[in-house]
Amino acid sequence: MTRLVALRSGAFFTLLALVFGALGAASHAQVAEVLFVIAGSLCALMLVFAYAAPNPVAVPVRARRLRR
Repeated sequence: MTRLVALRSGAFFTLLALVFGALGAASHAQVAEVLFVIAGSLCALMLVFAYAAPNPVAVPVRARRLRR
């Protein structure tokens, strides 16, 4: 998983957690509270993946000239 994908999915799960949190607060339903906890934990997991991924680094490669 690349850093960009993890950040995108982290933002997506953050939005889901906010929506389910608002639904849980408004409706007092147990299902909305469970969905809020699941979305929040997935958001935290994706953010851990995003910040644990190493930055891309250029690899030095020797280029040889073709002699004729």
